Amino acid sequence: MGDATLKDLRRRIDRVDRAILSLLEERMAICSEIGKTKAREGLPPEDPEREAEVLRRAGVFKEVYREIVRLCKEVQRGE
Repeated sequence: MGDATLKDLRRRIDRVDRAILSLLEERMAICSEIGKTKAREGLPPEDPEREAEVLRRAGVFKEVYREIVRLCKEVQRGE
């Protein structure tokens, strides 16, 4: 691992980025389904307790997750 070239490292980053993007797409699809379920049950898209729980788990990535949660709320509202 210590002898990896910059090109090798960047390839690894690209592979990780593809995986992250794939998982984000999956998360957004799930959020869309949650939005439909909430609408059907008459629930608001916002759930402050759930949001706080997700942000607590995010640790040092809290700001990244804050944006993910914001986007998920938009998806749940159908925006």
